[in-house]
Formats: sequence, structure tokens, C-alpha cells
Amino acid sequence: MLKRFRTGTATSEEIAFLESYFDLFDSEDDLITAENETEYEGLKAVLKQKIDSAIAVPATPVKRMPVRRWAIAAAVAALIGTGGLFLLQQKSNPAKPATMAYATGAPTLRLADGTTIALDSTADGQIASQAGVIISKEEDGTLLYKTAPASAGNNQNQENTLSTPAGMKYKIMLPDGSAVWLNAASSLTYPAVFAAGNRTVKLQGEAFFDIAADPAKPFIVQAGNQSVQVLGTRFNVNAYPEDGEHKTTLLQGAVKVSQGNNAIIIQPGQQTICSNETAIRKVNADTEKETAWINNLFSFKNDNLPAVMRDIARWYNVSIRYNGNLPDERFFGEISRSSKLEDVLKILEINGLTFDIKEDVITVGYKH
Repeated sequence: MLKRFRTGTATSEEIAFLESYFDLFDSEDDLITAENETEYEGLKAVLKQKIDSAIAVPATPVKRMPVRRWAIAAAVAALIGTGGLFLLQQKSNPAKPATMAYATGAPTLRLADGTTIALDSTADGQIASQAGVIISKEEDGTLLYKTAPASAGNNQNQENTLSTPAGMKYKIMLPDGSAVWLNAASSLTYPAVFAAGNRTVKLQGEAFFDIAADPAKPFIVQAGNQSVQVLGTRFNVNAYPEDGEHKTTLLQGAVKVSQGNNAIIIQPGQQTICSNETAIRKVNADTEKETAWINNLFSFKNDNLPAVMRDIARWYNVSIRYNGNLPDERFFGEISRSSKLEDVLKILEINGLTFDIKEDVITVGYKH
């Protein structure tokens, strides 16, 4: 029935049944009673065994979890193999600012004088100073800037650049107290001390910003063909050139996003999308999806295959090629970024995809 639904051949009665079936899993009612608990626990164990077998994961004891969560897992498991969904992995705890499991290079800090510091091999503590600005590496990996007010005028034009390799994210505390999490294969350029009029940074790639409030100094993020202006707020900017679109997602406060002569103000839960082909537009955002990378997760919700593979390529530092016609499928699910590349590809293979890995190139095919 699920296959007929996906191919557009299901009857109206079958569609109504499937909609009712999934509505049941969204119910907040407690479906467990004393009479059926043993049977339900047995069902969970069988279900987990089938999932583990499908992705070749060693069997582990089943842990008790709320009924609604297992009901949704059952619904997802029912769709495995239909080409539209892959296995949802349990969420991990928020990762440390620097995640190095799959890094293929070092995060670097380039100072205004051209000096480049490899941060992974640098000891904690002070690592540089620039005319009154102290730059230190904290125990958790955070890059911290401290400056004396008297030195501000001497450092406005001294730009620094923090860069991350594939497979790593990094946190920095800017001179004004703002926190920035930089995603993999990204760079952030900023002054050692912000000028009197505003606080401007340049982003390539993706970053999450938690901006210290300062009404007298608007914070401006220049990313590709867009400019994001805020006073004090929390937001995510995705501006990877290869994606073709630049997205700004707001979690708290308000921001103004500009593209050329057009500008849009968004509220929490909204997102702007900019591209070279279309005018800037505003949409409702899935903030959990857009910021999942901070918690060390891949999150896909209605993403096509190229979007999924671009995320994988950036994290594991591989190139992607495609062989033949590929399915026009949409993918939903979450996978820990701590997973091995081979395990991630096994999950995707359940949907009929094939992967040929040679050195750092993955060729993607499809079993017709």
C-alpha cells in the first residue's frame, strides 16, 4: 500500500487509511495499558532487530522509551526501502565547539600580519596579541578575544580570519562578546576590534551567531550576495557557494536581510532565501533542521539527493559524482555526524542507492 501511495496508484480508500494510520502515531494519548505492555515490548524488540539487521548494526538490548517515540519509529521503519526515507538515528548530546573526528586539516587563524596559526596543534592559553588585543584558546577549544578599550582605535583595520577544514566546526568569542559557531569548510573574517559605527564580519560557508546586544553598533554579516543586519539576536546563516542559495534563519530577535536594493525583515521562526536567479524571499523555517549541525547531526527534511550528498561531501571531505539517472526522491531523517562515512552510506543504500568509493571520490548510482 505504501508503494502504491508513493507511485500515485493508491485508491482514495487506501490514502484515507494511510492518513489515519499515521495520525494515530501523532496522538498524544497513552496507547500502552497493563494488558498489552508485554506484547508491545515484544513488538519493539522485533522491530529493532529488523532495523539493525537492515543496516548491519550489532544487536543491543532494547531500552524502554515513550510510546509515541516508538510509534513514530515504527512508522519510519515501515517506509524503509521505499526510497523516500532512511533511518532516524537517536539524537546525540550537543557537541563540543571543536569536533575533529573527520577533520582532514587543521582549523587555522590568520592574523592581520599574515601569520597563520594551526589551532589543533596549539596549546591552550594565549596564542597571540595584536596591540592590546589578547587572543587565547580555551580548554574547550573556543577561540577567545579580549581587548582593552584604549586599544580600540589602533586595531579597527586589523582583520583576522578563522577557517575550518572539512569535518570540523569551531567556536569563537568575538571582541564584542558575540559567540559564533563556524561549520565545516567555512571561514569568518572580522576585525580584531570593531569600529565605532558598526560590527561587520564576512562569512563564507555556514555559521550560527549569538550576538551581544549593542544598539549603538549594528552587527552586520556579509555573506555572498546578501547582507544581514542585527542589533542583538540568534540566527544561522548558510552561504556555501555550491548550494546556489543563501539562507538566513532567525531563532531570536529580529534581523534585516538585504540583497541589492531589496530588504526583508524577519521574525523568529522565519527564513530568507537569496539566489542570483530570484529575488530575496521570506518563508517559514524549520529552525531545528537548520541548526542541527551545531548538535553534531545531519538533518534532512524534504531534501533531494544532491542536497544530501553536498552535506556529506563537506563533512567527510569527499567529491561526489553521479552515474546514470537518479531517483527524484526526497529524504527525511537525522544521522549523527560522528558516524563513519561507510555507515552513513549503508543507511542511504536501503533506498536503492549504490556507492562506489575510490580514494576521495564517491560515485552515486541507483538500482533500477
